[in-house]
Amino acid sequence: MSPSRYRVTSRVVETADTVTLVLTPVDEPIAAPKPGQFTMVYAFGVGEVPISVSGRVNGCDIVHTLRAVGAVTRALSTVDCGTTVGLRGPFGTDWGVPPGGDLVIVGGGIGLAPLRPVIWHAARHRLRYGRVAVLVGARTPDDLLYPAEYESWRAAGLDVYVTVDRAGSG
Repeated sequence: MSPSRYRVTSRVVETADTVTLVLTPVDEPIAAPKPGQFTMVYAFGVGEVPISVSGRVNGCDIVHTLRAVGAVTRALSTVDCGTTVGLRGPFGTDWGVPPGGDLVIVGGGIGLAPLRPVIWHAARHRLRYGRVAVLVGARTPDDLLYPAEYESWRAAGLDVYVTVDRAGSG
């Protein structure tokens, strides 16, 4: 399976070693990933790595949040907007987000990235669910992913709890 070309249309630095990329299809887009699935992301000339999907926007744009830990993820973490990357997939089995009831979503560090689509889904479909609790953890406050989104999650009626291993002086 050859990769489909996607253009980086947004790059957000989340932490010192983590970025979020919004990828827009240049070719025919891949099938829409579901929560829990991943894609193989190809940095041309460097290699390919599996990355969990951390969101979808505008119907066909795919969002990936990745931590720079190896040659490919380091290359991907430094791309500029306009750069073309390849995507294959989606792969894996989706989590089958429950249609209702209470939800508890727990994620720490980069592990929050694949849970973000579930959080967005719960916020968009708030009336389908009872209590929705989101527990977010990280090593330090500077390592928290998506802190700017926590208030919008709370405004949507989700209970958001944040914990860190080593708190800052504040």
